Amino acid sequence: MKSSILRVETVRGDKYEKYLLKCKKELDKWFGVSVDIPRVLFVQSRKEYDKIVGYKTEAWQVGNSGNGVIYILDPKIYTKESDHKDIKRFWLVLKHEYVHLYWHQMTASWNPRWLNEGLACYLAGQEKKAPSQEVVIDVRKYFGHGGMFVYGLGYFWVNYLVKKFGKTKLLNLIKSVDADVTNKKFEAKFKRIYGFGLDKKSLARIMN
Repeated sequence: MKSSILRVETVRGDKYEKYLLKCKKELDKWFGVSVDIPRVLFVQSRKEYDKIVGYKTEAWQVGNSGNGVIYILDPKIYTKESDHKDIKRFWLVLKHEYVHLYWHQMTASWNPRWLNEGLACYLAGQEKKAPSQEVVIDVRKYFGHGGMFVYGLGYFWVNYLVKKFGKTKLLNLIKSVDADVTNKKFEAKFKRIYGFGLDKKSLARIMN
């Protein structure tokens, strides 16, 4: 995509560079791998953002990442072109998208979506309200399912797994994911690491 067409601007300025360096140090330590500081491009309007992602986006969608690049709504129009009315959320989204680059470097996959998005929310400090237990135990359904709903579900499970079983097991699970992952393959790996499956009966049992 040419910036002259999409009117994106390359991020410059010490405050952005310092923030990304701080994120990098933290995330390198957490993941145990190093990912280069990404190129960040400020998108100048909702219309331009839609062109980048290739579809009509909703008001809550403000950032996207891939191939070492983060596209995010320019802070100047961030609260005007989205339903994020607190500019502080800009920084959390920036970190969230950086986490995705670590995930993709380690897994070469975007799935399971609930784990990918949940991890990004967890490490970016984007605490989410837990969905109902009925939704929580239906996590299988969200293996490749996107949308706003998956963020709360994913955050719940990442937070739960880290608190109850520790970071090491979760990191081992992430490392087991690859480009050929399927729902069935992932569940087998999950069960081997945690000792229980992702079926509704098993999840309901461990939560009660």
